Amino acid sequence: MQNEMSIRAIRQPALHHWLAALFMAACMAAAWWVTPHKTWFEQLGRPQFEKLVPTQFGDWAESEDTTASFIIDPQQKQAVDNLYTQVVSRTYLHRPSGRRIMLSLAYGDNQTYSKQLHRPESCYSSQGFKIENLRQEQLQAAGHPISVNRMTAAAGERLEQVTYWIRIGDKVISGPPRELNIARMAMGVKGFVSDGLLFRVSELAGDTKSSDTLHDQFINDLLHALSPAQQAMLIGQSFQH
Repeated sequence: MQNEMSIRAIRQPALHHWLAALFMAACMAAAWWVTPHKTWFEQLGRPQFEKLVPTQFGDWAESEDTTASFIIDPQQKQAVDNLYTQVVSRTYLHRPSGRRIMLSLAYGDNQTYSKQLHRPESCYSSQGFKIENLRQEQLQAAGHPISVNRMTAAAGERLEQVTYWIRIGDKVISGPPRELNIARMAMGVKGFVSDGLLFRVSELAGDTKSSDTLHDQFINDLLHALSPAQQAMLIGQSFQH
């Protein structure tokens, strides 16, 4: 009897060790399974936005006049360079009217928490602009409904009318900043490390309604100049069916 109890006492800790080892192995397997191993950047075909966006399309042509460009200080520029893997900044001339639209694309191929996109209202505010009339709207562009944010950035006599959207992975998001985290986690559930694109157009103008209309025309003309696969790089793939 004493020998049986001794054998049982020896076997019981050994069994606990095996169970603990199996539990740890299961946890490691589960962690590996839920960790994304593919990138949306690869899924999209490794987009190069400098080449993707044409310098001329429709009634628009890239302008060498950069006097209307967004002002950015050296510290802000360094932060942008550290945050994004691709940045495209151009000014386009609308030939029929002579008006100019500023285009900015900021892209990060890996949307980890520390590398998440910054919303323009935060960037403009850090540059000393006052944000006015921040609102959400939906526009129809090349047959697709796109949720956008609009605002006026004011600094002294400078009034800049801004329209932007954010694409996280396969769709454009709207709403509060937590939506970025939700979209990023949703892509992770699908097995992808999400990328992120900030698409922004703006004009130096005091007339909000007229500027919004010109923004919409620019966006429509740009998307019409792109293939469906290229459009997906800007507005996501949820519309590309």
